[in-house]
Amino acid sequence: MVFFLCDGCNETLKKNKVDAHAAKCRECWSVSCVDCSQSFPGDEYRSHTSCISEAERYEKTIYRGARKLDDSGTGHRQQQHKAKKLTPQEAWQQTIEIAAESAPSSIKSYMDQLSGCDNVPRKEKQFRNFTVNSLRLKGPSAEKVKDEIWKHLSKVREDEKQKREEAQKKQQSSQQPKDAKKEEAEPTSISDDDKSSNNAAKEDESPSSSSMPSEEEVTKAVKKALKKAPNKSLKFKSLRKTVQETLVIKTKSDTAKKEWKKLLKQCVDANSKKLVVDGKIVSLKD
Repeated sequence: MVFFLCDGCNETLKKNKVDAHAAKCRECWSVSCVDCSQSFPGDEYRSHTSCISEAERYEKTIYRGARKLDDSGTGHRQQQHKAKKLTPQEAWQQTIEIAAESAPSSIKSYMDQLSGCDNVPRKEKQFRNFTVNSLRLKGPSAEKVKDEIWKHLSKVREDEKQKREEAQKKQQSSQQPKDAKKEEAEPTSISDDDKSSNNAAKEDESPSSSSMPSEEEVTKAVKKALKKAPNKSLKFKSLRKTVQETLVIKTKSDTAKKEWKKLLKQCVDANSKKLVVDGKIVSLKD
């Protein structure tokens, strides 16, 4: 609910009480919004249905939302942040205020009163009961007025619903080209990554003669490792790791590991005159 201050006598007024106050206050040439301090001459206040949020009003300097002065520089801050989703009751109240502006003359006064009321029921039966007390529509003659008011409100509500749906469709259609471009760009980058990873995997999984050292190189590395070892002996596993580090042999895949183990065993078995295998231990003869 928006409240106003009379610029003549500074009396605080509800929106539905402004007209009555203007009729008796000689100095009431305009009213100002309590929240945003914007001044509204004549009946321009009718179009002012919402302004700054409560957070912006009370947090003041520490408020982090976007704030901006209007063109007149009166201090009215327009909300630039994303519009929050209205509750059903807030949307209904907004519909009533819009309907009051376009109401026919026969129900104009009633709609103006209704726009200043809080918690107006959204269902027809409860709405009719509400108008009996709030608008004092009593008796058989008032039923026709109630019908006209409800019919007008229903029409405005449907129009507003269609406008929102159209706005959502436009927003979605504007976002679709951007999303489509992103989707087109992503597969190319993914395919490039896949290619590089597949190539690396192929290199590891299919060890060729160039990827593995020759038997002569392995034999020399084995003898060198055993000479440096205590008692010139090493476990087969330790020997394999030492030679692998010396010759910088990459064995990321299972296939490469098997190939390397096989090659080392062949080199040790082929040099039985110099290398002695006792269980898991390989020794170098003097």
